[in-house]
Order: sequence, then C-alpha cells, then structure tokens
Amino acid sequence: MSEHDKSRIEVYLDDDTEPIAVYRPPVRFTLDTNTLTDGKHSLTIKAYSAANKKSFKKIPFTVRNGPGIAVDGLKENEVLEGKVSLLINAFGTSSEDKWEPERAETPAPVPTWAWVIFILVFAWSIYYFVVQLKPTKDFADTPTYATWGLTEQSTSVSKSSVADLGAQLYRTSCASCHQENGQGVVGVFPPLAGDPVVLSDNATIHIETVLYGAQGSTINGVKYVTPMPAWVKQLSDHEVAAVINHERSSWGNNSPKISPQEVSKLRIRN
Repeated sequence: MSEHDKSRIEVYLDDDTEPIAVYRPPVRFTLDTNTLTDGKHSLTIKAYSAANKKSFKKIPFTVRNGPGIAVDGLKENEVLEGKVSLLINAFGTSSEDKWEPERAETPAPVPTWAWVIFILVFAWSIYYFVVQLKPTKDFADTPTYATWGLTEQSTSVSKSSVADLGAQLYRTSCASCHQENGQGVVGVFPPLAGDPVVLSDNATIHIETVLYGAQGSTINGVKYVTPMPAWVKQLSDHEVAAVINHERSSWGNNSPKISPQEVSKLRIRN
C-alpha cells in the first residue's frame, strides 16, 4: 500500500468503539437515522493522515422520526392536585407517505384574556359609534338616513309628537347599547327596564346621566363598567326630555315625566 493509501476516515456513532464505516477521503457518507432511536446522538469522525497523524471531530445531533407530541393542560415541573384534564395529540412529519396536516392542529380553548379583549373592543366600538355619529347635512337629508336618523326638520316637532320623538331618539342614540327592549347587555350595558334611577320620582340623576354620561354602576347585583357617553352637546333640552320620558314610560316603567325646563336647570352653561 502506498503512503497515500494509508490516509483514512473512520466514522463512529455515539459511544461505539467500533466504526460503522471506514473510508478513504474524500467521501460522501449517508447516515440512515431510521435505524436510530429518537433522541440525542453523536457522530464522531476520526481522520488519519498519510503519516498516521490522527484528528477527530464530534458532532452532536438529535433524531426525531417518531410522531410529534403536544400536551395541553400540563406544563413541565408544574405542581398538580386532584383531577387534571389533559388534551394530548400526536402527529407525524412530512416523511410519512400519507401525512394529514390537520392532525398537527391541536385544538385548545379560547383563553380568558382573549374574551376580555373582545368585550372591551366591542364596548369601545359601540361607545365610539354613538359619540362620533355626526352625519353631514347632505347625508342627513337623504331618505336612507331619514329611516333611522334624525334630520334637522325632525327635531322641530310639535308637542303632540313628543312621544314619537322620544322613541325615535332612543332607537337612534340609545338602543345600540341598551337594546330595543331596554334590557341592555348583562355585564356590559346596564338595563333601563326596572333601573332604580329610571323608576325614581326624582329624575335629577336620570337627567344628569343623559347629559353628562356615567361610568360604574351596580344594578340588581350586576356591576357595569362600560362608560356611557355624554349627550349634552348633541341633544337639546327638548330632545333630552323626550328620550327620558320614553325611558320612564316604556318596558313596564311608569315614572313621572319631566319637562324641558327641568333639563335646562341641570344643563351647565359654558
């Protein structure tokens, strides 16, 4: 054997003392991981020069030919007690002949924080819509807006149509939060049906709430934190009285009605 023929490469797997292959450099080597167990392994390469000088290189690697495992409901080193509900899924890789992608999707419940954010965004959207809804005169005069909004002409109504004005104002300005039936949305928008403020003979708080808004109230043991916008700049004394009287006489409510003069006394003049 010539001096050149003495150079060689020995390939070892993990802690084996016998090489799995011996080659003359250079060589292209194929490592079949299908014969290995999943987990951590290492490949050690020993090289010998023509002068029989030796060097080696160790390369760690991880094999994962088996299915992936996903566990929902249990974290590493978590302290548990009682019964614990777990969701376990196992899914293969693209090396499978018939791999089904949907098997890699482990279902999980929607986290509580996501519901909280959704409710807050929804409440803010309603609040923003109610406060910022200021149609232009051209749009307000169209038949489309006339079916659900108030034009300038519709606000100048006679006393005989005050009830209609109150109902219309409620539909366009209040029903999106408090609902058409006055029941509101539990935990988000308070009800007006049976609300002690609406039923009170003294309408001062009711008037101030419509004029200047409110935030934070507890009705029938349910706490409501969604802010109510102020309508002091959007509604006249006549309109405020109309919508309040609608609320005080609808959905089983039967409270004394108020006059525009009572609203005027509580309106802060700038």
